[in-house]
Amino acid sequence: MSSQPETIVTGRSLKGQPVSRGVLVVDDEETVGIGISEILEDAGFNAGYVTSGKEALSAIMSGRYSMVLMDMVMPGMNGLDTFREIKKTSPEIKVILFTGYFKDADKVIFEGVREGMIELFIRKPFFADEIVEAAKKYA
Repeated sequence: MSSQPETIVTGRSLKGQPVSRGVLVVDDEETVGIGISEILEDAGFNAGYVTSGKEALSAIMSGRYSMVLMDMVMPGMNGLDTFREIKKTSPEIKVILFTGYFKDADKVIFEGVREGMIELFIRKPFFADEIVEAAKKYA
């Protein structure tokens, strides 16, 4: 995980902390989090990863991230529930959801769109350029 956020400021969190062009990756599979964060760092972003929704909420409060790229299907707090909590405390942060589980994805996507929360949805498997382009657009 990167130790210092980039100095470019794109906004402020509700706590008044600067929000950098940092991207937080949230996936319960650590190898996925590492891989995506490395792709983003190679593209020039400050990226970090966590493996749960609870850890994501703590990381968001640091003010280091302007975008979250998050798996929808995780044990405990799933991606959509975590998304709702992020939007309560830091509505300016863009959240992109992804999943490889298609069976329940459509229901959750519909729910997220209806609530006006989903910025973008990416299905696994995805290509590195999809991740980088999403970060360029939303971070």
